[in-house]
Amino acid sequence: ERAELRPVHAAIDALTDRLARRLAHERAFTAHAAHSLRTPLAGIDAQLAVALRECPAQLQPRLQRVRSAAARLQRVVTALLTLFRSGVDLRRQPLDLASLVGRLPIEGLSITVEASQTLSADGDLLAAALLNLFDNALRNGASHVIVSTPASAALRVHDDGPGVSAARRGELQEAIAAQAYEGHTGLGLMLADLVARAHGGRLSLPEVDRGFAAELRLAQA
Repeated sequence: ERAELRPVHAAIDALTDRLARRLAHERAFTAHAAHSLRTPLAGIDAQLAVALRECPAQLQPRLQRVRSAAARLQRVVTALLTLFRSGVDLRRQPLDLASLVGRLPIEGLSITVEASQTLSADGDLLAAALLNLFDNALRNGASHVIVSTPASAALRVHDDGPGVSAARRGELQEAIAAQAYEGHTGLGLMLADLVARAHGGRLSLPEVDRGFAAELRLAQA
């Protein structure tokens, strides 16, 4: 080893050590946050379920709205924790899309799966993206969603809601391409794009005749 390179090697070793410690701390934080956030949220949902059964009929709609809001918070927390975990450890595997979607029911939204291709992706990440896209669809007036695989490394979510204008779709696509999410896109599109990027791809918003579509284009495994 040449003497003049020793400081460079020492700096690289120190940086590597700091990065390793940081990753270990992030993983520890993720595990702790998962327990600290999910447990009380599950408790809130359980208490609201009991309250709905026992409260007067005139209070049930208000409590149901609170429970729906708590359920949405659970989905967002799950997505954020999943993305935090996956930043250092992407777990690709062939997915049974119908089975994956079947585990993600959202009350008030019917979902049809048309999977002609087999996807290779991180199932936890994909589930997080789908949950938030489904939630977006429901909150924007959709009642039905079609989940399809238009290509071997693409996943499309197409809802029957009112959709957006061509100009607005262009604005959203530009914001996604630039990763300028804040103030331009909702959390659902941001999370879906981050999931696509974690797989080496991007989120696109294809033009459709009716409703709104979001397509996760994933890089091949």
